[in-house]
Amino acid sequence: MHATVDTGPAVVPPNDQLNVVDFYRNATVLVTGGTGFIGKVLVEKLLRCFEVKQIFLLIRRKGSASPAERLQRMFEGPIFDTIRSIKCEAAVQKLFAKVVAVEASFEAPDIVDEIDRIKLCNEVQIVFHVMASIRFDEVLDAAIAMNVTSAQRLYALSRAMQNLRAIVHVSTFYSNCNREHIEERIYDDVPFGGVDHIRDFFRGLEPSEKTRLSQLIIGDMPNSYVFSKKCAEVMVGREFSELPIGIFRPPIVISGYREPVPGWVDCFHGATGLCVPIVLGKTWWYYGKPEMKPFMSPVDHTVAGMITAACDIYRRKSNILVAPAPEPVPVYNFTFEKNAFAYGDQVELVSIGLRNPLDRWLSRIKNRVVPWKILTKLLMWLMMLQARVADEILAWFGRRRSNVRVVSAISNLADAVEYFRCHMWSSDNGNVRRMLSLLSPDDARLLEFDGDRIDWRDYHKHFADGITQELMRKNASRRQQRQMKRKAKSRLLDISEFYRDAVVLVTGGTGFIGKVLVEKLLRSLNVKRIYLLIREKRNVSTADRMKEMLEDPIFDTIRGTVVNPTALLDKLVAIEVDFTAEEFVKEPFKTVLLNETQIVVHLMANVRFDLGLQNVLEANVTGTERLYSFIRNAPHLKSIVHVSTFYSNCDRSHVDECIYDDISFGGLDNIKTILKHLSGTEQDALTPTIIGQMPNSYVFSKKCAEVMILQRFSELPISIFRPPIVVPSYQEPEPGWVDGLQGVTGLSVPLLKQKLVWYYGDPDACPPWVPVDYCAAGIIVAACDTYERHQRGKVMASFDRIAPPPTVYNYCFDQHRQTWQQFTRCICSELPSFIGRKLSLLRNHVTRWRIISWITFALLFLQAYLGDAVLKLFGKPQRNMRIAVMLQTLADASEFFRCYIWTMRNDNVKRMRSLLKESEASFLEFDVDRIDHKEYFRSYVEGLSKELKRREQRARNRK
Repeated sequence: MHATVDTGPAVVPPNDQLNVVDFYRNATVLVTGGTGFIGKVLVEKLLRCFEVKQIFLLIRRKGSASPAERLQRMFEGPIFDTIRSIKCEAAVQKLFAKVVAVEASFEAPDIVDEIDRIKLCNEVQIVFHVMASIRFDEVLDAAIAMNVTSAQRLYALSRAMQNLRAIVHVSTFYSNCNREHIEERIYDDVPFGGVDHIRDFFRGLEPSEKTRLSQLIIGDMPNSYVFSKKCAEVMVGREFSELPIGIFRPPIVISGYREPVPGWVDCFHGATGLCVPIVLGKTWWYYGKPEMKPFMSPVDHTVAGMITAACDIYRRKSNILVAPAPEPVPVYNFTFEKNAFAYGDQVELVSIGLRNPLDRWLSRIKNRVVPWKILTKLLMWLMMLQARVADEILAWFGRRRSNVRVVSAISNLADAVEYFRCHMWSSDNGNVRRMLSLLSPDDARLLEFDGDRIDWRDYHKHFADGITQELMRKNASRRQQRQMKRKAKSRLLDISEFYRDAVVLVTGGTGFIGKVLVEKLLRSLNVKRIYLLIREKRNVSTADRMKEMLEDPIFDTIRGTVVNPTALLDKLVAIEVDFTAEEFVKEPFKTVLLNETQIVVHLMANVRFDLGLQNVLEANVTGTERLYSFIRNAPHLKSIVHVSTFYSNCDRSHVDECIYDDISFGGLDNIKTILKHLSGTEQDALTPTIIGQMPNSYVFSKKCAEVMILQRFSELPISIFRPPIVVPSYQEPEPGWVDGLQGVTGLSVPLLKQKLVWYYGDPDACPPWVPVDYCAAGIIVAACDTYERHQRGKVMASFDRIAPPPTVYNYCFDQHRQTWQQFTRCICSELPSFIGRKLSLLRNHVTRWRIISWITFALLFLQAYLGDAVLKLFGKPQRNMRIAVMLQTLADASEFFRCYIWTMRNDNVKRMRSLLKESEASFLEFDVDRIDHKEYFRSYVEGLSKELKRREQRARNRK
């Protein structure tokens, strides 16, 4: 057993006081868990009562809700009504503007991105770590990850804060509930060698094994939550005692006493949740000891204590600087014993707030804490029987069933906190008492937290009403969600109507995806006109490039199935552009585009991986910026789809449907300034440092374009569509159609040519891929969905309402994914020759051994060299070496993507698919999970073979 660490009261100089108001004046505060129960009250109190400079809230992305959206929802809650009632609208907006949402991911070692980290380290002075997982039934390793590791990462970040004054680590009084008497000290007695060893125990275990091991490790502790909070305290004492940090231990935190609204509560955990049956007039008996006296604290008292503790921590740390020996981490047991009430008296107290006298009298019979478990079990069985009967009756009438769910929830909560109804603790609270004595009269009026002065009968006058109000809010919220779901189901996307007589502007229409998109729009949707922005290329005019595009076999379906194909193809209008110029399109087309354009699909991009960084930024970012700056003035603009790539954030292992604004070197503008005055050689030397872990300048430029859109064009009806690897078509307009040999398609050529090539990479990596016709269909639907979302989310840009960021579609699917090796074998299995199919299993592989890849490429080059020598001898054109060099270049360029595995969220894509009408889903299918892989790869091989033959024919025609 390790020795305990004493953090008892420090010596206080006479007449020394805590100047709390001065401590927070013009201070910058960082809060985690700011959107939770305690966190909301803390933020509201700081804004309303203290002249803080700024409050940073570390907020995680939750589902599809961004941190900014979660912050906005928090401000719309009733807890901020007091501020809105005492201040004018302008003052409220100014006050709310002090709160800044910072996206955090506590699963990563760096919890915030580099730009936010620098900002926090330069500005933050006070830290409140309130965030925690309060689930009692969590597996221990998950509880440790949330309650210990996340705190560890936050305090590691705090070490770099230059002006840090104080850190308040919010723990719980019950972190040492296996002791009868709890002192204000850290008990360093975590079993099994400490938290680091416990983490090691759980690695590689199955879920069932983790559950069994959790029970063994926590021992006489009641649950993983309190055990993990104990581990967090020990971690703080061992690793961060040099920081100005203190541990604040609140007991059971219940609804507010006086601030900001008497009785306010926004959750039903712990003691508050168990009082819900009393308020609802339900019968419920809980097992426990009626004479036990729990420690309870109103949330406004708790927050006042936390605010004062931060000032006290700073004062103690300042005194330590002149003290002869360092003081250990201070601990604040926020408990008051004199005024505590027993569990047996709680029903009577809660019933004070019931308005009906009969309900007040009956509640004392219906609700009790009894020491006989058999009675509670019997009553629980009867309640569940009643709930099941009621649900069956509701189901008979087609109503929503919820009785069993509610009874189960209350029963689970009662079981989870049973331990605390059967035990009682004593405690020391010298540090809290000392804080109370040091408060000035003005601070004491502002920060009331003496629990011994609470009149519990007065407190409970508003307790029941607070629960009732929250129940009403939750019911209203559920009704609103159900209505929204019904509206969403009834308001399916009407793609055909959206595109009827629409004018569409397409860039990159002569490319691989662009051709399929244009053909699909013409053949399947009744558009009025399609403007194609086309550059002059290699002295080939815009008109000639348009003519070449229409001669492609991809348009044969239109020519063969449409009655008047000429009239349909005449809807295409080619416009010459030069995105290297500020005025990239000239009159009269400039005015025509502005007046007519309704839908924009921006596909154009330079996809060369070996292009200089400045050139690729000019093509993929500056050109995009010029297009959107121009089109934002279009009066009839409905929707813009910016086609990016899934790999725009390939330096992350997990990619969410959001824009990651973490460009290094001060952002895009600063990078352009840096590159502007450098020579080509200097730019090439600096590029790897700028792009960091990105594999090439192309994906880096696509990331920069996304961030540029977020920063400058968020007010437009714009979305970002991220396709992964795009491969030959599945069904439309021709199965297996392809017109280029880039990426995976180019690497598949040796498979068809029966060449011996082993590619270096991870055979078990699963590349996300989509057929080009599915990709085009997804873009078409995304344009309509973008318009609908923008119409629903169109708001005034103000502090009261924050405009949502552009919608992001990660166009990737996670079902039936194939590894690189399986992808290769699927292609080889569809080769026409039986011998070729068998030999391909030896000839073509993805290997982890780079030396094997080098050997096969060396043999390929040797074969190409000998082949060209023979061709030269007979006076024939030599092209084998050129093809081998191209294949080697392509293999090297795509090596990064064969070596890594990514996970992603695709909620927006799934939602979009669910909103399709059945009649339109038949011709706008884009769900890759529904593809028949055997059928697809048969088309893949046939289509690629046709493209190779077309290329050979074109070569003969040129000769």
